[in-house]
Amino acid sequence: MFDLSGTRNLLLQGGQLELGFQRLHHADVKRIFNKLRREPPPQKIQPPRKCRRLNKQQSLESEVIRYASTDCSVWRINLGCNDLGDKMTEYLHLMPETVTDLDVSACGLQTSGIRNICNFMISNKTILRLIMWGNNINDDGAAYISEMLKQNDTLRELVMFNNHIGIASNGLIKADPLTNRGKVRIAEALRHNSTLQTLAIDCPRLRFCKTPYLDPSLGLTLPRFDPEVGMAFRNALEDSPTAIESIQIGNVADDPNFDQWETTLQKCESLHSLGSECNALRANKKLMRWRAINALKGRKVIREGNADKFISTVSVAAHYGVLDAVYYLMRNNVGFIESCR
Repeated sequence: MFDLSGTRNLLLQGGQLELGFQRLHHADVKRIFNKLRREPPPQKIQPPRKCRRLNKQQSLESEVIRYASTDCSVWRINLGCNDLGDKMTEYLHLMPETVTDLDVSACGLQTSGIRNICNFMISNKTILRLIMWGNNINDDGAAYISEMLKQNDTLRELVMFNNHIGIASNGLIKADPLTNRGKVRIAEALRHNSTLQTLAIDCPRLRFCKTPYLDPSLGLTLPRFDPEVGMAFRNALEDSPTAIESIQIGNVADDPNFDQWETTLQKCESLHSLGSECNALRANKKLMRWRAINALKGRKVIREGNADKFISTVSVAAHYGVLDAVYYLMRNNVGFIESCR
């Protein structure tokens, strides 16, 4: 049940329920979902309200329901950083159909919880963004995620990094539950998915964790970028009509076949972010050239032949000093430019 022993902040903004760090129990989530479904849609959308502080007399649950029924339809629910466990995932079918953004990060989810989420997502047609970093996603969980990606044609963004660093019972960092085998299975699923745009498995920023913070008794080390994982993702992206724009699978600069990512960017015209902004990546001019062209949707602009879009794209590229992209656009539109004179 809700712990009302002290005051807490509840962020009430138009369409968003920010319930992170609220010490929620899975039964609380069930009641909130049930009441949100029963509330009639609002007649008029009110301006967003700022963060409010609840006192002991105010029920968090009643405030959530009152907000949802008067402000606007709920499109985002953040349940992150509550120790809800797998039981919470059994109530996802009670969630309002208006929700397009769901955050269940750091909720203590194990394999059964990941399975429930994936089964729910296979049939869900509304959620576009799913955030579930900081949970215990192992190879079995990766198998469920892989199957979900093969069948789901709605999801646009999936964030599940920070699962390769957990906290052991002695308070030290423990090993990676998601092995390269699990990551490869997720890569293979991209061959059958044409809607996902952002995938984050490993965050390069986690490299700040140094060896002294690892468990010395187990001899653990942070996982390095495995070339097998890089090859699996490159092949999946190059061999299928993927919509991936951004991918985070670790620090690709550590990939022994780093130069081959240029070919991947060249073949996948939507891909423009590899999740790393290190010096090694910036130093590769050919790779940066294709990143810029893809970010500007340069090849699509060329195919469409729209004069306004072409001029706007060239202007943006010139404004940011991406001269290679400007040259590419001009070179591939010589005939089109002549006809516009």
